[in-house]
Amino acid sequence: MKALVTGANGFIGSHLCEELLARGYEVRGLVRKTSDLVWIKDLKLELAYGDLRDPGSLAAAASGVDVAFHAGAKVRAADTADYERVNREGTRLIAEACVARGVKRFVLFSSASAAGPASSPDNPGTEEQEPKPVTLYGKGKLGGEQALAALKDRLHSVILRFPAVYGPRDRDMVMLLRWVKRGVLPVFGTAFSAVHVKDAARAAALAADKDVPSASVYYVSDGSCYYYKDVASLFERLLGRKPLAVTVPAWLVRAAAWACETFTPGGSVFNADKAKELTQQCWVCRSDKAGRELGFVPAYDLQSGMTETVKWYQEQSWL
Repeated sequence: MKALVTGANGFIGSHLCEELLARGYEVRGLVRKTSDLVWIKDLKLELAYGDLRDPGSLAAAASGVDVAFHAGAKVRAADTADYERVNREGTRLIAEACVARGVKRFVLFSSASAAGPASSPDNPGTEEQEPKPVTLYGKGKLGGEQALAALKDRLHSVILRFPAVYGPRDRDMVMLLRWVKRGVLPVFGTAFSAVHVKDAARAAALAADKDVPSASVYYVSDGSCYYYKDVASLFERLLGRKPLAVTVPAWLVRAAAWACETFTPGGSVFNADKAKELTQQCWVCRSDKAGRELGFVPAYDLQSGMTETVKWYQEQSWL
């Protein structure tokens, strides 16, 4: 069985490549010529060079492949139009390339941002609710989901919506932990769901094998709802430092985003779109459907997952 992984060199994509290789797949990784390959340079991968905005390169990458895992995305964009170009149109282009090349299965790494935040921890996001994304990133990811739904009779797809994904190699989480080491835990909302990157990769591998309706959507998390007080206690145990939880007001987040956009040459990855995401109160979802239909059972909760992650950061001298 041969798999194509887009974004193979990234945080999530590199873990996915490892999972698929361990399951006996032949893996072709789609990367850009400028990509940093540090996380996959020692893996037995076939590399295909291309771009999600270049249909010709995608057709070549999809040739001879049985299943495609689309983990490539634009998470931050100095030019916010890239959320549309890459996350919506890029998904459509890679899916159409797969149709043309006879790929049998397609698994999309989408995001809880495609559906928007939950109203409260007691009313978590579910697959049945109408998507209401609040950011350009979320709208782009929802557009990618819709592009697959339009092709569902020609390409069997499964759409996985992930909340916060963390684990070794994640450069976002280490920034938060560095603040904690200084004695401060910035708080941007009330509650959230999370999933360890290795569980995310396992869920994708399961999705590729299951006989579920094409374009089915699944939230994938570790099944828990986390509050920032829980996170503060966990970080205290792991780092030996009791952080002061400081709620960052929405106006300050927006002001910081405006300053970064205005005074950073070429634009900033911390922009108004990212500020809008950070100022939402609740990013909680339920993953019961993934358990029932995909057989997904998380191996990590936040405590075990963060214990492993912090150890890795320390070994790499990131923390």
